Amino acid sequence: MSRIRVSEVDDDAAWDAGVAASAQGTVFCCSAYLRSLGQPFKRLAVQSGGKTVALIPVVEDDSGQRIVQPAFTPYQGILFLHDAAALPRQRVLDEYRIGEFVVAELAQRYREIAIALSWTFRDLRPFLWHNYHQAELPRFAVKPRYTALLDLGAIEADTFPAEARACRRQELRKAADYVVSEAPEIDRFIALYADTFARQDIALPATTIDRVRRITSAALANGYGRLSACITPQGVGSMNVFLYDDRRAYSLFAGNDPALRNSGAVTRLLLDNILEARRRGLAELDMVGVNSPARGDFKLGFNPELTLYFALNYADAVA
Repeated sequence: MSRIRVSEVDDDAAWDAGVAASAQGTVFCCSAYLRSLGQPFKRLAVQSGGKTVALIPVVEDDSGQRIVQPAFTPYQGILFLHDAAALPRQRVLDEYRIGEFVVAELAQRYREIAIALSWTFRDLRPFLWHNYHQAELPRFAVKPRYTALLDLGAIEADTFPAEARACRRQELRKAADYVVSEAPEIDRFIALYADTFARQDIALPATTIDRVRRITSAALANGYGRLSACITPQGVGSMNVFLYDDRRAYSLFAGNDPALRNSGAVTRLLLDNILEARRRGLAELDMVGVNSPARGDFKLGFNPELTLYFALNYADAVA
């Protein structure tokens, strides 16, 4: 591989096209989503031999000295861009060399690094082997995380509900006559979102509420999000925010009325969003995390495939 260098990307269209072309690219790496976070960020391109071979979305703290993993942003890290004609063995070699370069470059630029890699990122060796022969220097800590992916091409709208777990089927029967529709009422959603956590005695800070609002508003304004509601005879039981890119849908936020939590509205609305993603012709639906018992169990009730990805943290010794 030719000499590698890094440069910044200022062109939204060029960046977003690269994200779409990478197997590691997701909606969480796109320009509009990065802006919606309300934090400083950089879009870096890794170039070799006159070609862009990888992209790196970097979200920084206010000092510009730390890469942070923002809330509600599960996958960023290195996005590879391969020559379509490259053989598998060449891809493995290229990814390792690019990864080794990127890890060293980021560790030189930043005092701390916190990122989570796409589940399609296979080779962690560049991170695991950083400072491998220098025991006194800092290393990357690796934390396993789980999401769940549903293959939308393998389901049929008429039979899919019957394939869900028994408890989910019971909830769907209870909610069969409810009305489900798009409902771009952000204020109502934010109120339900806060109520969902208040029932668990969790008071969300204003910064979290603001970020949820910013992400939701940007997704709706830029056409890559859907805010929908399930309406019971007693009122709105649940609202969901789903994001979309060219490949898949992402179940990002849910707000539920605590008084209607046993109504089946939550399950009915998730089913509707699954089928909506299928209607859009997308290949997959990402449940976006199954890392807590209750939420994980609920999401797995629709039989997605449990999928492992990794979060990484690095702190310079002088940080």
